[in-house]
Amino acid sequence: MAYRAAASVLLLSWISLLPAATQAQGMLPGCRLEGGSLQCVPGLTADPEQQINVLNQEISIDVQREGRITQTIQGLKKFILIGEAKEGELIKAKFDLQGEQINSVDIHWYQRQGDGHWKLVSNRSEENYRISQADRGGSVMAVMVVTTNDGDVKRVSSNVIGPIR
Repeated sequence: MAYRAAASVLLLSWISLLPAATQAQGMLPGCRLEGGSLQCVPGLTADPEQQINVLNQEISIDVQREGRITQTIQGLKKFILIGEAKEGELIKAKFDLQGEQINSVDIHWYQRQGDGHWKLVSNRSEENYRISQADRGGSVMAVMVVTTNDGDVKRVSSNVIGPIR
């Protein structure tokens, strides 16, 4: 009988400690445990107003970055990548650009692995890109840069090809 009472007390004390352990993750504002590592948004505190301000700032930075890439180019009817997402294949940038004010057109290729950042593949401007072993498991895209006779520079991104086999 004493054995059961001791086991019950031990079990109840262990259960009472459980909520404290499960709440420990929530004690760090703006953080969460993901895949065994702690992921936090920099600058977040327990103050809800400050959390909103920090998150709004992060969102506006992302929108600004996106706006730098996604612009409209007058006279651009289409800009797509055609090809198979396979090592050794040739990806072609197809576009229909009609305009009299165009001074130059450059196409830059970008590659990324998983959800990482896009990285410029080379500084050359080419309409074709051969998928290499380094691209395997990742994705590629192109950015068209058009300079007008007035010196204005506009950019637009293509569709994404990937994941590459």
